[in-house]
Amino acid sequence: MTLAALLATPATNPDARVHSRGDRYVVIDDLLPRADFEDTAEAFTRIRLKPVLSTIDPVYDGFAHRGGEDKQPLGRSADDAPRWQRAVKEQIAAHLDLLGAPGREEDLSLTLSAWGYSAGSRLSWHNDAGAGRIGAYVYFTHRTWSADWGGGLALIDEESRADAAEGPALVHSATHPALVLPRPNRLIVFRAHTMHSVQRVDATAGDRLRRTWTGFITEDTP
Repeated sequence: MTLAALLATPATNPDARVHSRGDRYVVIDDLLPRADFEDTAEAFTRIRLKPVLSTIDPVYDGFAHRGGEDKQPLGRSADDAPRWQRAVKEQIAAHLDLLGAPGREEDLSLTLSAWGYSAGSRLSWHNDAGAGRIGAYVYFTHRTWSADWGGGLALIDEESRADAAEGPALVHSATHPALVLPRPNRLIVFRAHTMHSVQRVDATAGDRLRRTWTGFITEDTP
């Protein structure tokens, strides 16, 4: 197969499926074929992650681990782009209606950062508003995970209110949070101004990291 033919072939697994969706989010399982996911998971283990304090609640969230940051056009990929990047872009482009941006693929950019959450860490409720963001994505790249280990992504499927960042106010939200578990090879795409949080990783996770590629879909260009 030629390079041109390979690049013309979708990177998304033909067996990928929508696990669940709401008004402001979609969950896609088995994003990559098994061999491509194994390559992605192995490559992630070689990324140098550095501890960083939470920008939401640096006192109680604990340290996360971050590696690298890139920004790319949503509508284009380099010839040597990893398969996971191409697949994530394909799925975001396929769900731009969810982000309120149908048909605007060529006007948008994507940021890409590697993240690891260890036992004891979390990310408090926030809505990713501002900085030209219209949405975000989370792609789980650990090979195994247990529901007992925590680290789920909780979302409130409604547009955030002015007081949404206040914990007591969230308790009175009309919508119950949806909890998306960190299933390997699972992609979540959701709209900005949606309250969400990373639930604390439990001590039973041991030395395992909740590993993700995470980033924003933005209206500005690189």
